[in-house]
Amino acid sequence: MAGARFLGLALFCARCSTGEASHFPANPLLFPVYGASSVLENASYNAKRRKVKDHVVAHHAALLSEIEGQRGPQLTQAYQLASIPAPVQPELHRRLRADIAQYRASSEALMVHGNS
Repeated sequence: MAGARFLGLALFCARCSTGEASHFPANPLLFPVYGASSVLENASYNAKRRKVKDHVVAHHAALLSEIEGQRGPQLTQAYQLASIPAPVQPELHRRLRADIAQYRASSEALMVHGNS
């Protein structure tokens, strides 16, 4: 009886794999694995976001000054903490400078430029 149940479950799982794009894993037996990896990814993202937030809040005035003028150590560190790739940084600096009034009003506005 247990063998028949296992065979039925195996056939069901094989049937779930259609080869088409889906946001669900093809094999339902992998749901716990995907759930666990999602938890770990979220924890990693939240830790990175917290570091960026702490840096931006602690150095908001210096960051604004460096955005308006030449890039300095605080902005460089913010880029590193947010994992902004080096080739993207000059264009991001120009965009930050263009929207400086928005960033003066809120330190949180600076935190939305990190990549995932």
